[in-house]
Amino acid sequence: MVPGPLKGYKSFETVLRSGRRVTSGPLLFAVIPNEDSEQSLLGVGVPKRIAPKAVVRNRIKRLMRESARLCFQDLNSALRGIRVVCLCRQAPRQASNVRLADIHKYMSIGLQKLARSETR
Repeated sequence: MVPGPLKGYKSFETVLRSGRRVTSGPLLFAVIPNEDSEQSLLGVGVPKRIAPKAVVRNRIKRLMRESARLCFQDLNSALRGIRVVCLCRQAPRQASNVRLADIHKYMSIGLQKLARSETR
């Protein structure tokens, strides 16, 4: 199962304001149930104050989406029907210093925490 995109300012704001939060390294996750359907929705963000250059922000977001896609395939049934916003709280100065393996490590830990807490 591949998570769909979470779009729109209000959608992000709703999840961030009323969602349960989990952290994993430099990543912050906020999650709420998706009442509309069984599909999971994922939104990613990197604030400008964390990474001033758009090249770095865009690379981090691409790698976060790819890492989440891999993690959602592993944790298919546990993460069904949720809306997740993932924000990066630290970033290197150069885009070449961002690696998928680094982000994937924290993404998998964070999504496993969410899966454990959703099953309770």
